[in-house]
Amino acid sequence: MTSDVADDRKTAPAPAPRRPAEGALWSPSSDGRPGPGASPGAAWPSPGARRPPQAGARPSEVMAALGIVQLGDPMLTRGTRPFDLPRERDEALRILDRLTTTADAVMKVHDFSTGAMGLAAPQIAEPRSIAIFRAHGEEQLVLINPRVIEIGPSARADWEETTEGCLSFFDFRCALRRPRTAVISYLTPAGAEAIITFDRGRLARDVLHEVDHLSGVLCIDHVEPGAPSLSMA
Repeated sequence: MTSDVADDRKTAPAPAPRRPAEGALWSPSSDGRPGPGASPGAAWPSPGARRPPQAGARPSEVMAALGIVQLGDPMLTRGTRPFDLPRERDEALRILDRLTTTADAVMKVHDFSTGAMGLAAPQIAEPRSIAIFRAHGEEQLVLINPRVIEIGPSARADWEETTEGCLSFFDFRCALRRPRTAVISYLTPAGAEAIITFDRGRLARDVLHEVDHLSGVLCIDHVEPGAPSLSMA
């Protein structure tokens, strides 16, 4: 999840991209919009693999080179398996280390100083229920087996409509409605139960984006038909 929006990004004339058929990865077409791509071995590296980004690469290509699973890979839509803590603590810490290392690499190539960023385990080819969330100026939050227990306002018409991006299809941002507040329960790496409230700015939107990833739901699944996308390229 990314929440920063640059001033020079423009509204694309095409509708927001839709989820491709499972196994059909996306790659940029000649007009700069996503289109059906080649096989995983051609358009993107294998999930979790890294390679140096090419000069002039599109944002999605840069993320893929850093090991971020890209749109069309079934890993993003199959959901995740929860952890049994403390029994699986070592496994949770192993994946947490991968998430943190990958997020650090992403932050070296993209400036998130005006917003927040998050990364969920399926985005690094790990089908487990763990995500990290970094709000600007705050410590990294680790969410294991997160569950949404309350959102607000209750009426969808009162939700905020704005854009959000995703490292798994970083060429575009999508416009959609989300709640303005969210209460999330989760486990810490030590297995302790915790509850946190997000009620400032767009933090609820950003963390709900990450929780969605763990259920195999992408932000493009929430976009209404005909809604525009924003090009980041």
